[in-house]
Amino acid sequence: MKTLRYVPSATLMLALLTSAAFLGCAAPGSDDVVSPDETAAAAEAYEPEAVVPTKAHAVLTPIEGSSVQAAVNFTEVAGGVQVNAWVLGAEPGDHGFHLHEVGDCSAADFTSAGGHFNPTAVQHGGPGDALHHAGDWGNLVVNSVGSGALSVTTNMLSVGPGANSVVGRAVILHSGTDDLVSQPSGDAGPRIACGVVELGSAPPMESMESMESTESTEEGSDDAAAASADESGQ
Repeated sequence: MKTLRYVPSATLMLALLTSAAFLGCAAPGSDDVVSPDETAAAAEAYEPEAVVPTKAHAVLTPIEGSSVQAAVNFTEVAGGVQVNAWVLGAEPGDHGFHLHEVGDCSAADFTSAGGHFNPTAVQHGGPGDALHHAGDWGNLVVNSVGSGALSVTTNMLSVGPGANSVVGRAVILHSGTDDLVSQPSGDAGPRIACGVVELGSAPPMESMESMESTESTEEGSDDAAAASADESGQ
């Protein structure tokens, strides 16, 4: 039985062109003769298709005096980009969570990140509203032990190059609740964490799993304490 061997596309292209040149040289007078110089030029000009990036991430830095930890994954999916975020060490409640226009977290209060990413120049709103900024993700809900997560899929963003790319922009976590109505940014209060979006693999999964594990463990401890209190009161 013959064994099929995979030949990389660039190697295959060069082999075909070289074969064509050889056959052409073997048939003098033919109009289809390909010279060695033409073969070399064609091989040099060949460019494989560019690989479009499909993942990006941001790791947020807290404002001075805060112990908030947060990370975000961006993944290209059918119809848009899936945004997954994890937060630890934040005050319980709803926190405005947005993509901002400028990838600059250098200011002490993170105002250097500019306003919400809004390439279509529409009004602020919630992710489910007909009109809202591309960077409007609503609120990330933090539980009683300070951890929370958010998952949003949007067709208004991309990971690869383009006007709507998330790369080079900033993710901001706010101290307060985004009311999804007030203009231009939902009156979500001061910015308490900021991170610039970069191409490449997401933050190490161990850290994400650690966040989720911590959340589950702490929630389990709360449930156990509540059950114990109920039993004591009976």
